[in-house]
Amino acid sequence: MENSNSTNDVFIQQRQKGLPGMLNVLTILTIIGCIISYLSSCYSFFTNNDPDKQIQKVNDAREKMGDSGFGAKMIDSSIEMVQKSYDNRYLLLISGLVFTTLCLIGALQMRKLKRTGYYYYLIGELAPIVLMAGLFGASFFGAFALLFAALISVIFVILYSTQLKHLA
Repeated sequence: MENSNSTNDVFIQQRQKGLPGMLNVLTILTIIGCIISYLSSCYSFFTNNDPDKQIQKVNDAREKMGDSGFGAKMIDSSIEMVQKSYDNRYLLLISGLVFTTLCLIGALQMRKLKRTGYYYYLIGELAPIVLMAGLFGASFFGAFALLFAALISVIFVILYSTQLKHLA
């Protein structure tokens, strides 16, 4: 009888030391996001080799649309982003790989319940927003892209922050 109770106590202690459900879900989503980000960074680098061709496609779309207010601003801004992306393609590739790696390391550390992982993740998630603001923030389309990226990042940072109590 005594042996049964001690076995249950050990099981309960092991379960309490396990990865909390919310943290498990967040880290799995982060790992999936990192894989997509790696692929996206590499794809963007290798397909962004002819900005004139991309700008021509955007100009063709603008001619079809006309000079309507919001759509024209978006298209003009996307032309500017295509050029800036091409001009900074090496910086974008390297920073994308480095910051994604920081997020991945952070998620893997948090799966081990280590608090340092949160700080790696925080840097990897927020630093690209600063970089995007510096490169694309002044353009109309860049501001929308920046706001969308910042919204997703801030949501995840807040969700991870709620799990700090589980990290040592």
